[in-house]
Amino acid sequence: MLVRRRALIREARRLSPHAPDYTAAYHYMGWTRRREAGAIDDQLNKHVADRLRDEAAIAKETRKAREERQLRKPGKPNKGAGKNAGGDG
Repeated sequence: MLVRRRALIREARRLSPHAPDYTAAYHYMGWTRRREAGAIDDQLNKHVADRLRDEAAIAKETRKAREERQLRKPGKPNKGAGKNAGGDG
């Protein structure tokens, strides 16, 4: 655990020495993993990057789905519906 903590601190300070970002701490500390306890630094960094990328993709798809639901709500005009939507303009 100490080696993982050291890797986390080193990576956070490498990216931003004056304001280290520890948002990936749970990945570095292995709290999301069950096996793979003996990962080396490169493998650990790759794992954390993969997890963060996956989480970002999920958040993006969730946001897109929420926006699409909001556009489909009855009573709200679509973005494409303009003045000539009825064809008599």
